[in-house]
Amino acid sequence: MLIHNTNGNARRMKGLPSKRSARYLRLGAVASVAVLALAACGGSSDSSTSGSSAETTPAVLTAVIAAPSGIAFYPPIVAQTQGYFDGMIDLTVEAADGSGAGMQQLLSGQADICICSPGPALKAVEGGADLVSVYTLYQSDVFALQTTAETGVTTAEDLRGKVIGVDSLGAGAESWLVPLMSAQGLEAGVDYEIFATGPGAAPLTAFERGEIQAYAAAFIDTAVLRLRGVELQLVELPGSEIFFDAIYVMKKEYVDANPEVIKALGRGTAMATVYGASNPSGVLEIIGAQYPDEIADMPFAEALLAETQSLYSLPPQAEGQWGYSVPERHDALIVAFVDQGYLKQPVSSDFFDNSLVPDYNDFDPASLA
Repeated sequence: MLIHNTNGNARRMKGLPSKRSARYLRLGAVASVAVLALAACGGSSDSSTSGSSAETTPAVLTAVIAAPSGIAFYPPIVAQTQGYFDGMIDLTVEAADGSGAGMQQLLSGQADICICSPGPALKAVEGGADLVSVYTLYQSDVFALQTTAETGVTTAEDLRGKVIGVDSLGAGAESWLVPLMSAQGLEAGVDYEIFATGPGAAPLTAFERGEIQAYAAAFIDTAVLRLRGVELQLVELPGSEIFFDAIYVMKKEYVDANPEVIKALGRGTAMATVYGASNPSGVLEIIGAQYPDEIADMPFAEALLAETQSLYSLPPQAEGQWGYSVPERHDALIVAFVDQGYLKQPVSSDFFDNSLVPDYNDFDPASLA
C-alpha cells in the first residue's frame, strides 16, 4: 500500500526529545483506521464562535499534530506567538501518536484541528465522518528516493539489480517505495533488493560500503544526511508527484458555522509560513523558547527546519496561494487510495476545500520581513 501517515511518539509538546534519531519524526505507512467510522462527528464543545476580534473573545482551539516536533509544524505555533491570528483564535498545539491517533482525537472532540496526513482523514470520511480539509500545509511528498553521484544512478531503471536502503523493513519508506517501483516494472526481491540500514547516519555508512545504491528517505533522514555533508541527488519516481502530506482537517459543522475563525486560522498560518521563510532564526527562537529540547542541537534544528520548509514550497498550480490544494493532485490521490484498496470507493474531492484560500492570502508579505 502507498498510504501516507506521520508516526511519532504520543507526547505533549513540552519537553520534546532532542535526539537525532530518524525515529524522532518518523513518517510511515498508516495503519487501518476503520474504527474512526464509529466516532462522533459533531463539533467540539470547547470552541467558541468568534465574529470580530474587537467584539468577541477568541475561539479556543486545540490543534493536534502527528509527530512531536514544533519545528516540523512551526506555522501554527509561530502564528499564535506572533499574534497572526489577530485575536480571533487562542490555539493550543499538542502531539498525537501519528495521524490515525490524531484523527481519533478530532472525531472524539478532544481536538478541533488535526494537522495530519490525508489518508486517515479520507478513511474517516468514507466511514461517514463529516470532515473537511481547509488548508494544505505540506505541499510535497514527505518521502523521496535519494542517491549519491558515486553510484551512477539517475533513474529508477538504473536500480535494476541494485539495492535500495530503507531505515527499517515494513515501515513507511518501504510501503511508499514498492508500489512506485512496481509501476516502473521493477519488483522488490526480483529486480532489486531492499536493505534495512537503520536510521540516522546509518545510510551514509551503507553508501560508503556499497551496500546500497539508493535510499528511500523521509525528510528527517535527508536532514540528517545533509548535516553530515552527504551530497544527495534525487531519483525521480513517476507517480510520486501526486502525494502531499500535512493538511488541516476539521469538522465541517464547525467550519460552516465559523467562517471568520477559519479565515483567521488560514491567514495566520500563511503569514507564519512567509515569516519563517525569511526569518529561520526567528522560527527557531520561538520554538526554542517553548520547547528548548528541540534546539539543543542547533545544527540539526537548522537542517530540520530547512528540510521542513521545502515541504511548504508551493507548486505552480497554487499560483502563489498558501493553503491551496491542487485539484489534480488530490483527485489522483483519492484514485490511488482506491486502486491500492485502502479506500473501498472514491471519496468526494469536495473534502478538499479551497473556498477560503483567497482570504488566507489577504495580507502584505512585506510587512512580515
